[in-house]
Amino acid sequence: MMAYRLAAFLLLVCPAFLAAQKRDDILSIQRDVAQLQDQIKQLQSSEDQKLAALQALVQQAIDESKLVNTTVSGLQKTVSDRLAEQQTKLEAPISALDSRLDQSAEDTRAIRENIAALSSRLNSLDSKLADISSAVRAAAASAAPPPPPSPNGAAAAPAPPAGMTADGLWQNAFRDYSSGKDELAMSEFTDYLKYFPQTENAAASQFYIGQIYDRAKQYDDAIEAFDAVLERFPDNPKTPDALYMKGVDLQKAGRKTDAVTEFKDFLTRFPNHSLASNAQQHIRELTVKPIPRPTKKK
Repeated sequence: MMAYRLAAFLLLVCPAFLAAQKRDDILSIQRDVAQLQDQIKQLQSSEDQKLAALQALVQQAIDESKLVNTTVSGLQKTVSDRLAEQQTKLEAPISALDSRLDQSAEDTRAIRENIAALSSRLNSLDSKLADISSAVRAAAASAAPPPPPSPNGAAAAPAPPAGMTADGLWQNAFRDYSSGKDELAMSEFTDYLKYFPQTENAAASQFYIGQIYDRAKQYDDAIEAFDAVLERFPDNPKTPDALYMKGVDLQKAGRKTDAVTEFKDFLTRFPNHSLASNAQQHIRELTVKPIPRPTKKK
């Protein structure tokens, strides 16, 4: 009987208990759903704010990009305009420079041609000088020395060719000597000494033969020619000049001691001559003692 009552009690109580339990669960679920909805709303609001901030940043970036593009475009246009302007300004100078370079190349080519021509002319002059020197030596070798005077004082000179006169031959010889025609002048002075050894210009002819040798740098032959003036014409106006030039050519030939002797003889014999100061200068140059080099201490 008790079991029956207990069963009946449970049948009455359990549905109510179950209904109450169910209601509590539903309320709990509703509270959870409401809480979840609040969280979703908060999350949605946060996401909306972040999205709005992101959109603002994107828009700012787009605006800045547009501004940069505009600035770059303006800068590019400015640079292009400047480059075009500079190119326009440089075209004329570059064109002028190209023209100058072409002209310079042409001038250089002309200079090279002139140098080549000058070199050829110098070689030709060297050859002519060598020919003149050889001709002078040959003329001197073939020229007969003036004959010695006869015992009665008269010179035994050969008769000159027809039409040759002392004055005419002298003028021709001196003119050719003055114009640098040394080979022809040498032959004419030699003929003058041969045919007119006792005339007033004989000593001068012998002196100028020495000068021609000096110009040809044949110093030994020049010394002999000036010696001939001193020996054959000791009292002639050309004697001082011949003595001075002998000293000069001795110096050029490297015979310093002999040169000093001749210059001193010149000063002794002709102390008031116009070349006396030159002779003194030569003596000073030839007698100056070299400064000894200091010896290195060991």
